[in-house]
Amino acid sequence: MFIRTPQDQRKDISSTSLRCSFTKFLTDDIVPSFFHFFWPETCPVCGKIGTSCCDDCMRSVVCPLPPFCVKCGAPYGLDCCSGSVPCHALSLHDDISRELLLDLKYRNSRSLGIPMGRLMGEIFSDKDAEILLPVPLHRAGKREYNQSLLLAEGISQVWKIPADDKKLFWRSDILPQAGKTGPSKQMMPLDAMTSSENFEGRSVALVDDVYTTGNTLRAAIRAVEMAGGKVSSALVWSRRVPSQENEASWVKI
Repeated sequence: MFIRTPQDQRKDISSTSLRCSFTKFLTDDIVPSFFHFFWPETCPVCGKIGTSCCDDCMRSVVCPLPPFCVKCGAPYGLDCCSGSVPCHALSLHDDISRELLLDLKYRNSRSLGIPMGRLMGEIFSDKDAEILLPVPLHRAGKREYNQSLLLAEGISQVWKIPADDKKLFWRSDILPQAGKTGPSKQMMPLDAMTSSENFEGRSVALVDDVYTTGNTLRAAIRAVEMAGGKVSSALVWSRRVPSQENEASWVKI
């Protein structure tokens, strides 16, 4: 009959601790370094390799804004907001928050999209929304993926409602907003977008990457309303404040 001695137990504990330490070494150091070799990514906040942005770091760089009016950009709830839609932004379009969005949008860091969206879904809520509609890519665009769809998919995981990028479309004669400035950025017709589905009686939450003039979201709202639906809210990662905007309107934000 084999009798375990206290020395045997100490050996088991030591062996278990060694295995745990080795596993932690693999997951914390070796595996990220391996992925970094093939897909070089570095957290822009703490510098950790093998990740586009650590979860804690991502949370540390955002500062949610109070809801504002999609139509005029002023704090939501003023008299001018009657019949408008509240827009929620996770941060101003500045510093590392801006860099994260640029990485997602232009530098092929698509792995950022769903985690960024999950964070949006955790911080904001819309109990009326039945479906998430991301702003579609322009027909003339050459981007490989829709960053707004990735954000919507992250929100979808938290809110437990579907996200669908096959419902809204740009008219073929509408050019992308990126790169436009001044008056040309303001000149977007309200019917620039259309819907492929009847949304009669349905409540929709719109998702976009950044709010600048609000033209894109207003066109999306118009498309949903023309299809019989109602937009209950809009969510964006960040809000850009153009230099010509009256800063006094931001006193309450």
